Amino acid sequence: MNGLEDLQARLVEAAAWRVRLTESGTRSTPEFEAWLQTAGNQAAWAQVSRTWNYFDEISQAPEIMAAREAALNDARRASRQQARPALLRRFATLAAAALMIGIVGSGGYWWLNRPSDYSTAAGERRVVTLSDGSKLSLDADSEVTVRYEKSERSLRLLKGQARFDVAHDKKRPFSVIAGHQKVIATGTAFNIDMAGPKVLVTLIEGHVVVLDGYEEGVAPAQPKVIELKAGQQLSAAPRLPSEVAQANIQRVTAWTIGQLMFDDEPLSSVVERVNRYGGTQIIITDPKVGAMKISGVFNAGDVLGFVEIVTHYLPVRAVTEDPHTIALESQAKKDGAM
Repeated sequence: MNGLEDLQARLVEAAAWRVRLTESGTRSTPEFEAWLQTAGNQAAWAQVSRTWNYFDEISQAPEIMAAREAALNDARRASRQQARPALLRRFATLAAAALMIGIVGSGGYWWLNRPSDYSTAAGERRVVTLSDGSKLSLDADSEVTVRYEKSERSLRLLKGQARFDVAHDKKRPFSVIAGHQKVIATGTAFNIDMAGPKVLVTLIEGHVVVLDGYEEGVAPAQPKVIELKAGQQLSAAPRLPSEVAQANIQRVTAWTIGQLMFDDEPLSSVVERVNRYGGTQIIITDPKVGAMKISGVFNAGDVLGFVEIVTHYLPVRAVTEDPHTIALESQAKKDGAM
């Protein structure tokens, strides 16, 4: 048996002990303590326990149930190949029973509310208190649908940006679909930004898991589950692997108090966000101008103030195209025309 096979075998045994102890309502037994003393078993037990304890809070989410079912199927297959058949057969039986209970229970779903749709226009922000006490904050030009069920609170961010302050309810996980990401939580606060080409999921406090590459109605064989810690941001872009990095929470949530904060960002993406707040629109036709970097704090909706600062600090000039449009052009273009 190679190292990987040995690890898999120990994880299966640890999972079997986890189920057995949970079923009996005991923390330990002499047999378990003896098993735990074998080299390598403590690490396997710690890994299984961390996953078990964490996912207990969101165990009723349908996708987590599906992932657990796949794991149980893997465990059953592995149990037929391991050296401790009695214990592992017991684990497979218990797993099958647990799965059957979940399937039967799923038939009891019923609607508590009809789907609701919340949206904002350009330049508008909105805060909605949902029926469970959760708060939904919508940025300008954003839209969210809300559908609450008996066992799950399901939302979908269709466009724009929103902050979710989730009321704790262990029995009803709170999930938000944005693009190909599904965020699952029970009680926490997080921000999702779909304003640009990327989907940005930022955890403000608490903890969430994200199903990366999620497609509604499609159950991947091995869904990629990413856990975020407070202060982390998941960045997901088309045709690129998702990345997790530390985020500036103050900058991410500045929009909730009417500010826009940028840190060395391309002028093109900054202008795209500024334009979402209505009023005079800014256009950039020169890729070199769009690639210029800018940092600063601006008031959302103050287009003229933004243009004044940009033209002061960057080598660009503002050209009024019509009463509703301002073009940003390179100063070199003006100089070349002289």
